[in-house]
Parts: sequence; structure tokens; C-alpha cells
Amino acid sequence: MRSPARFTQTRLSLTIALLCPLAAAPYLALAETLALEEVVVTAQKREQNAMDVPIAVNTFSNKDMANTGALTLSDIDAYIPGFDVGGGVTQSTLSIRGVTSPSISAGGDPSVAAFYDDAYLPSAATTIAFSDMAQVDVLKGPQGTLFGRNAAAGAVVMVPNKPSEELEAFVSAKLGNYGLVRTEAMFNAPLSDAVYLRANILSNQRDGYVDNVAGRDSGEQDTLNARLALLWNITEATSLQVSYDWDKVDNSPRTAIGFSDRALNTDPFSRKVANDVINGEETRDMYAVSTKLMHQFNDQFSLKWINSYRAFETTNREEEDGTADATAYLDTNNIFDNDILYEELQLNFTGDTFSGVVGVNYSVENVNQTTRVTALGDSVTTLVTQDLTSNPMLQGMIYQGTVAAVNQQTAPAVQAGFMTQAEADAIAAAQAEQSLAALNAIDHLWNPNDWATFTTLLGVGPLPQDDVYYDAVAQSLGTSMLFGLSHAGQAWQESVLNEGKFVNYGLFADGEFTLTDDFRVLAGLRYSNDKKDFSWQVPGVNFDRATVPGTAPIEPVVFRAGDGYVVGDQIINASETWRKVTGRLVGQYDINDDVMTFLSYATGYKSGGFDSLDQSTADTPIKPEEVTNIELGIKGDLFDGKARVQFSYFDMAIDGRQRSVESKPPGQVNALPRVINGDQQFNGFEITFDWLPTDTVRLGLVTTVRDQESSWEPFYNAIGELQSDKETGTTDTAYTLTFDWAPEVSVGSINWHADYVYAENSAESDPAAITSVNIGGVDTPIPYFGEDAKRLNSRLSWTSNNGHYELALWGHNLLDNKVTNSLGGRTLDVFGTGYLDISAPRTYGIDLRYNL
Repeated sequence: MRSPARFTQTRLSLTIALLCPLAAAPYLALAETLALEEVVVTAQKREQNAMDVPIAVNTFSNKDMANTGALTLSDIDAYIPGFDVGGGVTQSTLSIRGVTSPSISAGGDPSVAAFYDDAYLPSAATTIAFSDMAQVDVLKGPQGTLFGRNAAAGAVVMVPNKPSEELEAFVSAKLGNYGLVRTEAMFNAPLSDAVYLRANILSNQRDGYVDNVAGRDSGEQDTLNARLALLWNITEATSLQVSYDWDKVDNSPRTAIGFSDRALNTDPFSRKVANDVINGEETRDMYAVSTKLMHQFNDQFSLKWINSYRAFETTNREEEDGTADATAYLDTNNIFDNDILYEELQLNFTGDTFSGVVGVNYSVENVNQTTRVTALGDSVTTLVTQDLTSNPMLQGMIYQGTVAAVNQQTAPAVQAGFMTQAEADAIAAAQAEQSLAALNAIDHLWNPNDWATFTTLLGVGPLPQDDVYYDAVAQSLGTSMLFGLSHAGQAWQESVLNEGKFVNYGLFADGEFTLTDDFRVLAGLRYSNDKKDFSWQVPGVNFDRATVPGTAPIEPVVFRAGDGYVVGDQIINASETWRKVTGRLVGQYDINDDVMTFLSYATGYKSGGFDSLDQSTADTPIKPEEVTNIELGIKGDLFDGKARVQFSYFDMAIDGRQRSVESKPPGQVNALPRVINGDQQFNGFEITFDWLPTDTVRLGLVTTVRDQESSWEPFYNAIGELQSDKETGTTDTAYTLTFDWAPEVSVGSINWHADYVYAENSAESDPAAITSVNIGGVDTPIPYFGEDAKRLNSRLSWTSNNGHYELALWGHNLLDNKVTNSLGGRTLDVFGTGYLDISAPRTYGIDLRYNL
């Protein structure tokens, strides 16, 4: 029987989804015209109609943000073909056409460049909230010629609204289930005839959608963003804009729903977990000061100077075992304290038959990263127990000790002739095997029965469990790693400390030559220079445990010297410089006044780097990525402006592609992230299509199809198996359908927006996927694993005639589609405790807004 709460949620969701259009019916009057608006982008460092730019570019407008409720880049990828966003706020990964960042290493770089208000953003800063944002442009394919650093696969350009001479303001609120409260305010005013001020602030708070019985709920959000911009028109030809933006994030850590014998339950969608991560959080404190100077020399020449300084501190302390079991405890924290200075100078020329830009950019980024792993004395003892019970020397000692003891007992019987020596040896061997079986059955040396068994097998009798007895046994075994119960709950912390200074500069030139009225050629070149200085320090273990006399000191169990780390006070330094010339050549032909086609050849580049967790890259740095892309595109308006299409076919090759893998080479206890190189080939097509069948209805479709081939250098995977990966595959079927209905009403205007996002899930066919777990002796499949994503979203909005008042009713994932991913986690192989993530639940609410 359906519960009342469940019935109420379902009924409300269906009301939103099905009755939205009916709500408008009593007010229908003359139709309000929907149009395919002109979209202005700066994809070529100058303002142009997006349909005239020979680049695959998709724009997500301020109106799109309102219709979808998008807050950051992770909310818009379903609406832009070939664009994907993963990770959280501080570890966001941007992917274009299957090319994504390899890891969270401070010594590496993303393959997709991000810009905010013309200034480059480091990876941890890309999730700036869409507060008073005009639009987001996603440029696909190598964009290094004009955008430089790390635009090997593409670029994402976020464009905030700039100050203007108009007096305008708004206040808005988005209220929803799970305690969602998002408020925003903006004020723009002229301070004089030549000086304009714009200020905005956004606060977003939401409760978690997974109840954590042992700590902070998963999915909690608490963000605050503000921006202040001043524009001064010094003369008719010169203007100066100065802006300050500030960002504070205090979210809960990413969801880790345990699925193991030690997890709270085996139903991920019970939305109840027991995660005992200590002070789990994802935080960011960030600010930036930017200056832009624009000067128009005459009708042909103009200059633009961009200066930006951005600084941020982040933390990301996450659950790694998905349980509240101290004997399996592990968490990780990725801490950044970075700043970047970015400068760019452009000189633009616009003529009748030639337009172009030349420029230089320069950036200095100072990076400080601490990668910290925290266990407890309880969970380290689990590792110590596993090490001892599997130690061949200890097994041999117990085996031989048992044989000797049995032989001593049977010697009188053999001498008296009651049994033969062979019979006595068989008895001794059988007893020794039983001793080894008892040793292998030991789970945790703090368990009284396990401790008694262990000490008895060592031949010292079932000693009590006071620390002094643990110390005595540790001394006899020659190790300080065996310690007593007084260390229960004590933090065992290991860290890798990295510092770096990255200096980048580039010189670029790009021009457009008009050969005929219908045909143009575009060409550009860039010289890039990247210098990186980087260091590693592994200080050892922060654990209050005295060294047992006569034994070696406490040693790391994660970042061990035996795994290639130099542990102690020594700092490992490295320095390397990469240089590259990249460019593009494009032919553009206007089929008619409304449709154009282009063929382009472009190269891209991302510098090499250093792996923050792999000191060996000091001697053998990560290789750079080099990209070659051939693209054929068609874009234009059809049927008298009733339809708009963008189609791109691309063939992209990447040499030295950087990939992050979990690797456990021979002799290494734990699997750790490593960056490897390989070669990849991508080809496919992308389609964006909008159609106005009537003046009041707009339909849209975005989709992509992509094939890829990959060949990776040999590496050891997370369970120590040597891999020599060669992969081929096709992207899963994925598309997004959009619908807008905008009838005119007698009082104000109404728009009903709906979209359906479908993504095929082929995870079950992945041979590496873990689809089930043995729980209580029963092979238990992961619920909803491999399910396709089918998200239906809807929003009905009303605006008053004077434009002052807006009201909207919205719902996301109205079908309550449930999807889980494969089991993972750093403790899966060691403790048998894995975790997974689940799709976001059904959400709904209202929007309120007042415009001045």
C-alpha cells in the first residue's frame, strides 16, 4: 500500500507535470510570438552573432537558467551536446567531446579552459554560481589560438552582466522541498552620466537528500556569492571596468552510500546512511579583483586590457568507507590554497575585407595542495592484522613452531613404538595446518578472542589486552605497528604536501579574410610557453604512539617509502618548461543569407605536468597533450526563421592524452591515483535543433553520437593486475527534448517550459563494473544499477503586464527516476567496504521575483 507521504509527493509532481498547461487555459488570448533570438558571443575575441561564427558553440542564456533552475555548470550539461560536468564544487571536471581532466592533482591542468568575465579560472574555481549571469558559451574543439592555456578540447566562457546606464533592480526567491531557499538581489544604477554601478548577491541553502544517522546529511548546500562592478566611460572612446567578486561555499561532502556487510542497509534509495567522516565538508573561500580597460582608437582599431587576480582556499573531506565502523574508517581531504594573476592585452582591427586580433597573455599561478588521508587506530589495526596474518615469515614461524610442539608431544609414543615417525609427522602437519587456518581467521587483534588466538599461536599464551602486553608482543615481533586499545579513536594522519609556481605566457594572432561576398578564410597562430616549478614533501605519520624499544619507528601505511615516497623532512623539487605552436585554418562559405557552412583544421595543446601523489614524475614529468581536430559544420535558420540548426562533424586525435587511474604496482599495499598517457581518437557529430511550429510553441532537440578508440601505456590497476588497455566504444544514446508554450493572457504573460533528458546507461556491460556484493553470504545486486536516466522537468511561469512581478511553479525529475552507479571506494579492496552514489530525487517548488 502506498504511504500517505509518498502519495502526496507523487500527486503534487503529477500536478506540476500534467496540469501546468491547463493552468493557463482560462486566460488564453492572442498568441505571444516566440522567436529564435540572435545570440551574441565573443568566441573570436569580438562580438558576433553565434550563427556567423565558424566554431561549434552553444550558448546557455539567462532565460535558460531561469527555466531549468541552473545554479552552476553542472546543471547545464544535459542541454549542450558533447558537454559533461562531474565532481563537486571544489573538484569539478569539465569534459568536451569525451575529453576531461585527468585528476585533482595540483601539478596538472584541465583539458577544458574556463573563463569568467574574460579571465582564466583554475579548476577549483570553475563552479561560480550563476548570479546575475548573462550567458554561458561552450566552445568545442581546440580553442588554444584565441583562448590559450588548456583549451585543448574546448573552452567554457561565463559572461556576467555588466553595469549599464539603466536604473534597474530585482529581488527573487526560489523555494522548494528539501529546505531549498535560494534568494538573489541585483541593483544597477548610474552614479553620474559616465559612471555606472552594478551589485548582486545570491544565497543558496538546501538540506541534504540523504539522511546520515552518524553525521552531516549528504547533499547539504550552503553558498553565498556577491559581485560589485563599476564601469566608467572616461571618454567616448575609453572605458574602465573594475569588479570584485566573492564566493563562500560550505557544503556537505559528496554522497557515499555504503553497500557492504558493514553498511547501514542495502537499499540505496532508503536515503539513509551511516557515514562517520570526521568534520566532513566541502568548502571554498574565494575572491577576485578584475580590471578591464577598453579603448577605441578609430573605426578600425581598438584595444582591450584585462587584469585579474583571484585567490581561494578549499577543503574537501570525504567519506571513503561508507560505514560507521571504526575498524574500517578512512577519509580523504584535498586542501588547496591558491592564487592566480591573469593578464591579457588585445589589439583588434576591423576592416572591409580583413578583421583580426593580435595579443599577448600572461599568468602566474601559485599552488599549495595538501592531500591528507585519515584513518583511526581501529582501522590501522585492521591493516596490521591483515599484514601479520598474511606474513609468510610469521606463517612459517607458527607452522614450524606447531610442528616442533607436536613432535615433542609425540616423541615418547614414537620411541615406545606406539606410532611411526610418518604417522607423527602427519599429525604435526595436520596440527600446523589448523594453526595456519586459525591465524587466517583472525579478523582484528583488538577482538579478545582474536588476541587470545594470536598470542597462543605465538606460544606466549592468551595474554590480557592491556597496552603493556601488546607492547611486549610488538617487541618480540620487532614492530611498532602493533598497539593496544588505548589508541581507539585516535586519528592516524598521513599527508603529501605540494607547492608549485606555474608561469604561462602566449603570443597570438588571428585574422579573417573576406575573399568574396560568400567565402571567407580564417587563420591563426599561437606560441605558448609553460614553466612549472613543483615540489613534494611526505612528512610521515601524525600519530601519538611511542616507539617500542628495540623496534623501528611508526611508518606510513598509505604513503610508504616502499611505494616510492621519500618520507621525512626532505623536499623533492622539480622544474620543467613546455613550448608549443598551435593554430587553426578555417574556410567559411555562406550558402545563402541564412545558412553557412565551415571546414576547419585546428590544433590544441595542454602542457605536461607533475602528479601530486607520484614523486617519480619529478624525473619523468607527465607528457603534454597535443590535439588535432578536423571539423565540418553547418548552421543557420531555415523555413523563414521558423527553425534553427547547428550540426558539426568532428574527427579529433589526441597524442599524449592524460588519464588518471587507481594503480597498485607489485609490492605496494594500497591503490593510489596515478596519471598515465595514451593516444585517443574521437569522431562523431552533434546536433542542436530548434523549431517554431507555431508562434506560441517552440520545440528543441540536442544530441550527440561519438565513437572513440584509445590505447594506453601499460599500468597496474587497483587490484595489482597489469593492464595494457586498448578500448573502442560508442557513446550511449543521449538526448534532451525541450518544449516551450508561450500564449498571451489577459493579465500578464505565461510560459510553460518542459524538458525531457534521456541518457542510456551501459554500465552493466563494463567488465570492470561491480554490480553485486556478497552480503551475509548472499550475492546481493545493486538496486537500480544500469538503469537509464529519464528525467522530466517542468516550469510554469507568469509575468505581470508591467513586468514587475513574476511567479513560477517548477519541478525536477518529476518521474522520480532512480539510477545508481558502480560500487567503488578506496577501502573496497582493503576492508571490503564500498560505496556508491544515487541520482537526485524529485524536487519541486516555486519562484518569486520582483523587477524594478
